Amino acid sequence: MRNIILIIFIITLFSFKSYENAIDNELKKFMVGQLQILELAKDKKNISNLVFKNSLGEDKSFSEFKGNILLVNFWATWCAPCIKEMPSLDRLQSKFNKNFKVLPISIDRDGIEKVKNFYIKRKIKNLDQFFDFKNTLAQELELFGLPTSFFVDKKGMIIAKYNGNMEWDQKNVVEFINYLNNKD
Repeated sequence: MRNIILIIFIITLFSFKSYENAIDNELKKFMVGQLQILELAKDKKNISNLVFKNSLGEDKSFSEFKGNILLVNFWATWCAPCIKEMPSLDRLQSKFNKNFKVLPISIDRDGIEKVKNFYIKRKIKNLDQFFDFKNTLAQELELFGLPTSFFVDKKGMIIAKYNGNMEWDQKNVVEFINYLNNKD
């Protein structure tokens, strides 16, 4: 009897692993152009309970966005590559009415006004403003540099990471997001 249970356990274990590999292979189809350096998460980490601030200084958590595909982007107003990619993040958000949200999280320590003025100057209209003043999220997610972006699935699990700037509103990124939205 123990042998049968052991065999069932091993078969189940392999079937989950092959399902995960199939999903990773599906995702790899979209990893062309600038997405070639997208790193698929080896250990899917749930970030639902992590907390950050909104532009009113209120606590927010990723759980408030469950049911949406998220592109969590860590940036700063003093970061040249971040400044370069911000308009494309704004355009990307404008392409989606539902089920997708760009969450730009500033690590600026100069306060909310600095980011608000940046948005006005750069004509950023489709993105909300979020903050990680104490770098607690940055530490939790082991950021190495800026900009750094994470794709998060509808359940709050990190599925991929991208280091560096990108033109986010390009066709293959939009197709990737649409795939993620239709997957579950």
